[in-house]
Amino acid sequence: MQIIRISDIHHPRFGEVWHLYQNSFPLCEQRTLDHQITAFKADRFHLDVYLDGETLVGFIGYWDFDDYLYIEHYAINSDLRGGGWGSRILEALQKTAGKTIILEIDEVVDEISTRRLRFYQRLGFVVNPYIHPLHRYRDIETEHQNARLVIMTYPGTIDPQTYERFNRDLGEIVMKRDEQLQTNTK
Repeated sequence: MQIIRISDIHHPRFGEVWHLYQNSFPLCEQRTLDHQITAFKADRFHLDVYLDGETLVGFIGYWDFDDYLYIEHYAINSDLRGGGWGSRILEALQKTAGKTIILEIDEVVDEISTRRLRFYQRLGFVVNPYIHPLHRYRDIETEHQNARLVIMTYPGTIDPQTYERFNRDLGEIVMKRDEQLQTNTK
């Protein structure tokens, strides 16, 4: 498995990664292309793409803060799901992170959300007790607009102060849509 980092929309693999991104997340959880360009300007944002030969396996878009990594988006090529790639990619990140990893999943309300929870639990992620709202990327009406998310962390739970810092970083840095993003993240 090869890992490449994409740092702008002009990278030759960006188009296929963007296509996977758009097909993997509900519209309210997707950045616009302009918002993605803004994220690329932030020193803390990384888009790591995983390849098997020339085949796109998946990607992780994450933010590297001082004492934690926040996985913003993570997707596996739909043709390769169920083949163990998702676990291998997350395990590789876990080995190199050297700090707490935070991610969000939908509330566990059905078979799909239950499978997602169990997938992350098998990889050592744990559920945290915080009630966490969905931070929307777009101001559109959806069934997700009042959703509550589950915060999962690796290798253990986070304390309330870390959660509050994460939630603030999410609102003030990750979700920023303007040129201030780069200067706010240093």
